[in-house]
Amino acid sequence: MKNVLFLVTGMSPQIITETVWALACDPKRNDKWIPDEIYVLSTQKGINQIQERLFNKGAFDRMKNDYPQLINIKFDDKFLIPVELNNKALEDIKTPEHNEVMANALCGLIRDLTKHEDTCLHVSIAGGRKTMGYYAGYALSLYGRAQDKISHVLITEEFERAVNFFYPTPTSCLVSDRNEIVIGDAKNAEVWLAEIPFVRMRSLLDKESILNDRGFSEVVNIIEESLQPVRLRVVNNDERKVFVGDIFCKLSPKEFSIYLLAAELRVAGKTMRYPSKDIEGDTIEPEFMQRFNEIYQQHTSQGVEETIDVDYDYFSNLLSTIKRKFKKAFGKNLADKTVIQKDSDYGGFGLIVIPNSIDLDS
Repeated sequence: MKNVLFLVTGMSPQIITETVWALACDPKRNDKWIPDEIYVLSTQKGINQIQERLFNKGAFDRMKNDYPQLINIKFDDKFLIPVELNNKALEDIKTPEHNEVMANALCGLIRDLTKHEDTCLHVSIAGGRKTMGYYAGYALSLYGRAQDKISHVLITEEFERAVNFFYPTPTSCLVSDRNEIVIGDAKNAEVWLAEIPFVRMRSLLDKESILNDRGFSEVVNIIEESLQPVRLRVVNNDERKVFVGDIFCKLSPKEFSIYLLAAELRVAGKTMRYPSKDIEGDTIEPEFMQRFNEIYQQHTSQGVEETIDVDYDYFSNLLSTIKRKFKKAFGKNLADKTVIQKDSDYGGFGLIVIPNSIDLDS
C-alpha cells in the first residue's frame, strides 16, 4: 500500500513538516504513518515559500536527517502543484473565478490520487485559505475510500510566532520570532494531529464519474440530484434532451423515441411488454410500436421513411445504450432511477419515476 500525503498550503510551509512529524515521528502516536509521496497544491506565492524555506534553506532535508525513518519520502519541485488559470499560476486566490479554478483543481487532484485501490491518501486541511481547506475536505468526501483520512495540525501556541520552527527536533534548537527574539526550544514544542471524521459519498458516484474529468460543482450537482426526488423532463424537439433537474442527456432519434414513449406510457399508467427472445417476430405491443415510429419519423432526416420493428434485439439494445448514456451523464444512482426497467407495480417495462414528476415538453 502506497501512502500519499496531500496538503493545501498558503504562506506557511511549516504546515508540511509539522504534519509529517505528527504522522510519522510523534513518540506518542502508536500507529505511525510514513508518507511515500507528498503532494502540495498552492498559489505561486505559496510554492515560492516552500521552495525557499523547505528546499533551498534545507529544512526538509534537516528533518530527514533528524528522523531517518523519513529518508525515502519523495518530495521535491515535481510534487508542488500550482493553482492555474489559463495555464498561468495564480499568485493568490482573490476572486470567485479563482475559487472555482481552485475547487476544480482540488477535485481533480484528489480524484486522481484515489483512483488506485493500493494507495492510502491522507489529506491535511491545516494550511491555505479557509476555502482551500473546505474544498479539500469536501473533495475527499466525494472521492474518499475507507482507508483515506483527513486531519488538521495544531502546535504549542508560542511556537506559532516562530519564523524558523518547522517541527519538534530530537535535540535542542532555539527558535525566534520576526524580531529575532528567542521564543523557545523546538525540542520542547508539541504538535497535535486532529483527525476529522467525514462522510464518504464515493458510493453515490458510478465508475465513469469517478474517472472522468468533471468539475467540482458538476460532481456536487450530480450527488445533490441523486439525493432529491427525481424530477424528469423530456423535451421533444430537435435536441432530444432528457433532463433530471439541471443535468441533461442527449439521445439519438431511436433512443429518444423509445424513451419518450416510455415516459408517455408512465404518465398514462401503462408499460410495455418485453418482446420474447424465443418467438420469431415478437415485438412490443402494436399500438406502442406505432407511436414509437411516429416519434422516430419526427427526428429523422426529411424524406426518410422507415418503419422499425421493435423486437427483442432492438429493444434490448436501446435499453442498454440509454442506460450507458444516463450513467455517464447523471451518475449511477440517478441512472438507476430513470432508465427503462422492469416495473414491479404495473408489470411490464417502463419508467418508475412518479408520473406527476414527469414533464413532457415540446
